[in-house]
Amino acid sequence: MDAGKTVVLRRYVQYVLDQALIMVATVSATLWGAAAAYSLVEIGAPGKVLYLPLVMFIGIQLGGTVWSEVWVPHRQGGATPAMSRMGLRIVRIDGREPSLRDYLVRWLLFAVDGLFLCLVGVVLIAITPRNQRFGDLVTRTVVVRA
Repeated sequence: MDAGKTVVLRRYVQYVLDQALIMVATVSATLWGAAAAYSLVEIGAPGKVLYLPLVMFIGIQLGGTVWSEVWVPHRQGGATPAMSRMGLRIVRIDGREPSLRDYLVRWLLFAVDGLFLCLVGVVLIAITPRNQRFGDLVTRTVVVRA
């Protein structure tokens, strides 16, 4: 397998691993929130407390994604938690380290890459010369082997 295909495969695996990490944290926190809400209702708290698990689910999912896709790469040399394990990192095309703004824009543009069950991102990674998704093209970043 050539180097380009290896990076593409690693990117797909990396994405699944990053999402699995966030989902484990989200489900764990949501279950904890559900148990806490149920206990509070049992001792007389208003029924609105039962919204706690939903609020936790949304908050942890959103916060975890921003943490994993924006903050960690910005602070850890361009790699999400799974990218570190897979030997990948994000760099600008000119070789410089991406800015916090670059990471944020990449993350926001995942709304485009994630369309049709991530088909847009998958196709772009497969057909672009540098294996870039839409967020990478806009921010002039590329995922490379570390």
